[in-house]
Amino acid sequence: MQDPLYPQRRSEKIVLEAISDFVDFVRCYEPVFLYMLAKKHDILHQMEYQKLKQFIEYGEKRIKDLDKLISGVYSDYKLGEIDEARYRRLMREYETEQRDLEPQVEKSKSDLETFDQKAIDLRLLLKTVREQTDVKELTPVLVNSLIERIEVHNNDKYDGHCHVKVDIYFTVVGMMNVPDEKEIQAMMEEMTNNPKTLKLVS
Repeated sequence: MQDPLYPQRRSEKIVLEAISDFVDFVRCYEPVFLYMLAKKHDILHQMEYQKLKQFIEYGEKRIKDLDKLISGVYSDYKLGEIDEARYRRLMREYETEQRDLEPQVEKSKSDLETFDQKAIDLRLLLKTVREQTDVKELTPVLVNSLIERIEVHNNDKYDGHCHVKVDIYFTVVGMMNVPDEKEIQAMMEEMTNNPKTLKLVS
């Protein structure tokens, strides 16, 4: 009779092995890991981060300038310095630009918060990995620092055995297969040939 706790124990074993392999890879090949991450996630690129900050600064300034322009056009119209047709045209242009710009700035602010949070998560992940020497058990620190979520799928039964499928999503990284030595060597050559690879947000 099969152990009723087998699926749970098997899942824990799979997670432990995956974390152990991941920790060993990141600890031994941190630059390669960061290179992989930079290629996979635009959200962590330093250049994109700076572009986002610059757009927010521009957008907030432009919205304030548009407020002044709208106020100025209204005053000119009331003073009779511009006719109604020009007044309506300018107001329509300024208000449309402002209405379009405001949600773009808000979305950019939300994206910037995501950048900052992922940078914090990445620092915590690297700190945790650097402190590990040999992963032998699942601890709260390991799981909370390294794992975003774990999905255990319905058991598949074949060959007379119950097979458990587990998808592990690492913090910041998502699902990732640890590269083999050949893949690591290929990435190291890429890094050598592309020394100006976009820097990650830190």
